[in-house]
Amino acid sequence: MCRELMRSVCRGCHGGCGVLLTVDEGRLTDVAGDPDSPFNRGAICVKGKAAPEIVYHPDRLRHPLKRKGDRGSGRWQQISWDKALDEISERLGEIRLESGPETVAIGQGTGRHHYLHVVRFANCFGTPNWYEPGLAQCFHPRITVSNLTYGALPVGDYLGEVSPRTILFWGHNPLISGPDGELSFPIRRTLAKGSVYGIAVDPRRSETARRCKLWLPIRPGTDAALALAMIHVIISEQLHDTDFVADWCVGFKELARHVEKRTPGWASKITGVPPQDIAQAARVYATRKPGILDWGVGLEQNANSTQTVRAVAILRAITGNIDVPGGDILGMGLLGGYPVHREHLPRGIAGKRLGRDFSLLGGSWALMPSAHIPALVQAMLDGEPYRVRALLLLGSNPLVTVADGPRFGRALDRLDLLVAVDLFMTPSAERADYVLPAAYWPEIDQVVGMPFVAHNAILFQRKCVDVPECRPDEWILDELARRLELPGADERVDDCLNQTLQQS
Repeated sequence: MCRELMRSVCRGCHGGCGVLLTVDEGRLTDVAGDPDSPFNRGAICVKGKAAPEIVYHPDRLRHPLKRKGDRGSGRWQQISWDKALDEISERLGEIRLESGPETVAIGQGTGRHHYLHVVRFANCFGTPNWYEPGLAQCFHPRITVSNLTYGALPVGDYLGEVSPRTILFWGHNPLISGPDGELSFPIRRTLAKGSVYGIAVDPRRSETARRCKLWLPIRPGTDAALALAMIHVIISEQLHDTDFVADWCVGFKELARHVEKRTPGWASKITGVPPQDIAQAARVYATRKPGILDWGVGLEQNANSTQTVRAVAILRAITGNIDVPGGDILGMGLLGGYPVHREHLPRGIAGKRLGRDFSLLGGSWALMPSAHIPALVQAMLDGEPYRVRALLLLGSNPLVTVADGPRFGRALDRLDLLVAVDLFMTPSAERADYVLPAAYWPEIDQVVGMPFVAHNAILFQRKCVDVPECRPDEWILDELARRLELPGADERVDDCLNQTLQQS
């Protein structure tokens, strides 16, 4: 028997955990944690452990499919890759010529290996209308606010020589849900030391909250009031880092005036958290340093998420818990920028981006300008301000993951062309004209920067197996680009990865 043990990186979530892959006679049989990984040190979660089950699942898509009957009828014809790509590219080219590139939209899931390659394809095709749900209400508000406030996204220093003395978990349960390599396992090790004062802001007493010394059972959606009250306590009791504020902060006097009446008593009526607990949390975080503010999507999956994240972000700055050992540190950005070819987006086309008036999402202030999903649905349904005729879905199942699924379903049925690239036949893929079988992470070579966005380490994800006729999303986009003769079509994904490494 030919058995090989390969070192790689799990991508069952955003990824980052080192893994050892056992391949027997060309078949993946086991995934184990890599004890040499600084992130997980041999530990692994069920998502990574289940990779062989997903790779060889009997329900997995194995061939390109073309719709035969009415949309959603479940009748399919198996076709070759060349035929599928030829027909899809021909139809995309016709729509672009007849109605303009902006009438083709691209949707993708969150933070997977193909993320930036999708953006690259959209720019080269000429459409400003690509989207990903996380840009509006999952993680990207934190990235955007961090860039505006600190210049970069901070991450908790769990791996350095100095241990945090306080961890403020806000809308996050990392002991159960912690992607990107820098969260669940390092946090578990840090809390096990017993010297950390944990504070949890969470409506329920989560697994992480039960390990903390102080739990603030906040009323959902009232996080901004809690943050303002904590700022009030820190400033009114002169617990802020005066040197850091003097050297690095702008608008402190205006902030002090703004929170003057935002007392713990005021916030308690809004949040439901006892005022004495609000004050205690503020005092501990401000004085028991260094401290990490470990925030999660609970902050963002609410109305007014951007302003809420801004209020919480201020806490790091006024306490001086930013860019210090054992606190929240700014990423080194070791991995170079991905060549997304924004320069190939046609002049003036950005003004046609659906949702361009949302400046932090689709406008000039956006880190990665993208379409506004409700505006896209309206364009698909009603043709306002113009009709979107085609949609490519890569690792995305909007009927389940986007608000108002029935309305999105009606919008899908209005399209002239719907293409879905996925591992399984999802509800959204069932509506498609073409369904293309995607490759899973053990079938893909990739370069990974971890923690996500901060890139304090560069990791290599190695392809270990082949599943016949399943293809990486990047390969599919490259093949479409070649047929459409798009700018950059002579470059492949390996060329892009090499460029990011050359800039590192």
